[in-house]
Amino acid sequence: MKNRITMNPGALAAVTTITAIALTGCTAVTPIVEADSTPSALSVFEHVHGLGIDSSENILVASHSGIYRVDATGELSGPLGGESFDAMGFAAAGDQYFVSGHPDPSSNAFDGPNLGLLSSADAGESWASVSLAGATDFHSLTVNQNDPSQLYGLSSDGAPLSASTDGGVTWSAGASIEAYSLVADPSSVDRLYATTPDGLTVSDDAGQSFALTAGAPLLYLLAAAPQAPGVLVGVDVEGIVWVRSAETEAWSDRGTVQGTAFALAVGAEGDRIALIDERGLVESFDGGDTWTVLTAG
Repeated sequence: MKNRITMNPGALAAVTTITAIALTGCTAVTPIVEADSTPSALSVFEHVHGLGIDSSENILVASHSGIYRVDATGELSGPLGGESFDAMGFAAAGDQYFVSGHPDPSSNAFDGPNLGLLSSADAGESWASVSLAGATDFHSLTVNQNDPSQLYGLSSDGAPLSASTDGGVTWSAGASIEAYSLVADPSSVDRLYATTPDGLTVSDDAGQSFALTAGAPLLYLLAAAPQAPGVLVGVDVEGIVWVRSAETEAWSDRGTVQGTAFALAVGAEGDRIALIDERGLVESFDGGDTWTVLTAG
């Protein structure tokens, strides 16, 4: 290992708990929001598994009861496409969305017990099964935001990393790795980041092997800026928000979250950061120096 990071007992407990959540998932798959009711932030934010930012700068919330959209005023709408599946894994590249997890047991739209990979090419208006229906539940899912054909996923059954170069139609096996967040580098064809209990790791061979990166904090959440090559944003096991400079690759801390942060998304240039913590959905437009609550939950 190039850079083994030693954790204090509190940090070790935090990353162990977070990883366990990622691997085991939700204990129930009962939808929170009825199909004919208006969703509330409290119900949607009860189980959030991922965030994204669409081409209109709205925030996408992947939850236990579907994918929701939050606009600049904080207004919540969804579930998108009327589908209230349990979105355990979620990735977005503009208006191309990918989801994995579990179907809504009250709906016959998709077979269970696992969704495999679903895709939407119209910003969530409709969803189609792409592959692995009934068989696979990706808890970590990432797409190259500048090349939606390139996908990576880690399933809940402990199988090796899965990689696809055709939008998830076919998959090949990669390295065996325990990770919470996977992030495809939008500026590189073969680079993939993974947050692990040992530290931040990077693969330069499309997930076939990983090496620890030097100088990185012990992160569990991670996101990359689509239009700012080299800019990474993460949250560590102590709740500190970190931003990596593209020029120097040095990490700087930008304050702390409240409680545990459960999901993270970054805007095109890296100045906009959105995350879910105990306050609800919060965002920053200055790289994490100041934060506002967009939607309390």
